[in-house]
Amino acid sequence: MMAIGLELSTDVDMAAVGVASGEGGRHLVDVAWYGSPDDAVAECSRLYGETDNCGVFCDPQPCAGILDGLRAAGCWLHLMEAVDVSAASWQYTTEVRARRLKGGNHPALREAMRSAVPRPLALRFAFERKRTPTDVSPLNACAFALWGLRRNEVGAEPGVWVV
Repeated sequence: MMAIGLELSTDVDMAAVGVASGEGGRHLVDVAWYGSPDDAVAECSRLYGETDNCGVFCDPQPCAGILDGLRAAGCWLHLMEAVDVSAASWQYTTEVRARRLKGGNHPALREAMRSAVPRPLALRFAFERKRTPTDVSPLNACAFALWGLRRNEVGAEPGVWVV
């Protein structure tokens, strides 16, 4: 199973599509696509149709302009609330620290991970860029994909979610 994460940059100049999957007790995340927001719907739709996945997870505020296009493309959307964004950031950080997460080699993801700092959100934090022009949307897209995947993994008992 795979989950897709989508995030647009703060200035809405770039869009990042992240994917997360599980393999041997570890989770794999990477940026599947990074480019113009005008092409983000097509990329999400392509990924959505290619694999067994549990949907597209995104923060609806930066992605508001393309939500209708994603729906029209037939993507199942999970619109994340502030508490979900915060949980995704916390979970991503926790998985990295515990070495249960294997990140990809996309240069935009590596740069975002080097430049991201926490900012307060929903009594926890979310990722934000330092005082640099670096775009952290690739990191957020991967965090959203991981959060979506983990929310849809089946626990030891039927109906139990692993969060």
